[in-house]
Amino acid sequence: MRSPGYYGKPLSPGQLAALRLAASGYTSQQIAARLGSTEQGIHLRLKEAQVRLGARSRTHAVVIALRRALIRFDDLDLPDQRKAAA
Repeated sequence: MRSPGYYGKPLSPGQLAALRLAASGYTSQQIAARLGSTEQGIHLRLKEAQVRLGARSRTHAVVIALRRALIRFDDLDLPDQRKAAA
């Protein structure tokens, strides 16, 4: 098993993609399907991101990434609120 990295190391493109989809509300299984990975691979990517960001949880990692503008609200795949209200 790979080491989860260390605090402060920049996030990889795969970690950023996984965080972006997690922020959009996707499960690890759904993220894996969208990124062509395994669920275990997604867990590892998110854990590595969590360590590198100094986050206490997956949700905390998403918040930190948003606050640092590593991922942006405009890039999230959120459901259309007009459709949800109908």
